[in-house]
Amino acid sequence: MATHSVPVSHRDHSQNDELSIQDAVMLLSREERFMATVQAMNTLLVEKGIYTTEEFDALFISWARAQQKRPKKERPGH
Repeated sequence: MATHSVPVSHRDHSQNDELSIQDAVMLLSREERFMATVQAMNTLLVEKGIYTTEEFDALFISWARAQQKRPKKERPGH
């Protein structure tokens, strides 16, 4: 696991405090950690030009449409 620290604004930290990756992991729920991972990965992929936000949106919409065709009980999270 990386050990980088980044400046953050959080109710338990002042604007000038840094939050390590370990601290961030401890602050977040399992679902929030997953969401943060997905957000960070997508941001990197867009910023590095691997795909555009439009391409991401199209793939996201395509996946959502495919899920709508499945019975709700067979969909993830239901």
